[in-house]
Amino acid sequence: MRGKGDTLIITSTCDSLARQVISLTEELTRIRNETGEEVEEPPPQVVHEPTGWQWFQIWIGRLAVAALLLILIKRRLKRT
Repeated sequence: MRGKGDTLIITSTCDSLARQVISLTEELTRIRNETGEEVEEPPPQVVHEPTGWQWFQIWIGRLAVAALLLILIKRRLKRT
């Protein structure tokens, strides 16, 4: 028992509860380690990478959007 100002601090342990806490903590650690080993999986591999034709379409689409944006910006600046 300790006194701190006007407060009394009382600490105690119960051996059976302390043993139970230690036992459950060890069991939790063991289970966590076992499930951690099972959960680890290698990263997925890329199975369906775009073909050459699909990359061509993707880049043409990007260029078309960029050109459209430039045209719209140019028209907007001409009006003002």
